Order: sequence, then structure tokens, then C-alpha cells
Amino acid sequence: MNNNSNEGYTLFRPVGIKIEYPLVDLRNKQVTGTVSYNDKIYMTVIVDLNFESVEVEGSVEELKEISMNEESHIRMFKTEAKFFVENNISNPKEYFEQFK
Repeated sequence: MNNNSNEGYTLFRPVGIKIEYPLVDLRNKQVTGTVSYNDKIYMTVIVDLNFESVEVEGSVEELKEISMNEESHIRMFKTEAKFFVENNISNPKEYFEQFK
């Protein structure tokens, strides 16, 4: 019997990080996303698909033990912005609610 098993499990539980999209401007192809924890916004990311630019305000450095790193958040916001604009989704919260 081999005692060096690669079997196990991972427990996923919410830690309270909130990802929100307070602004989706389909006409100008701009999306604003925020990362917050305990009702404090730590980072705001503005993605402009017309100019292929990203503006970042703040940092998630303080959340590094419980959240993705900054680059991962930015990559996620860019991907989501493209998805929202391409699929004409102006209200992401309403869009995601339909899957609950």
C-alpha cells in the first residue's frame, strides 16, 4: 500500500472580498470595477476598450493573504470588460443574479 497519496480535498469558503462593476458604459466601451473588503474599496480599475488602456487606483497589497494579486485582478477586469461590452451587458449584477 502506498502512503504517498495525492488525494485530498480543498475547502473553499468566502472571505468577504467583493468584486463590483459600478459603471459599464457600452457606448464608450468603458468598464469600472472595484475590489472591496469590509466595506472599504481597496482598488478601482477602469478599463477603456476603445483606447486599450487600463487605469488603476489603489492597491490590493493589504489583502494579499486572502485575495488574488493585483495583476490577476487587473487581468480579470480586462476580461470581464470585454465580455460585458461584446455581450451588451450594462448591468453585470443583474446579469450574474440570473445564475443564482
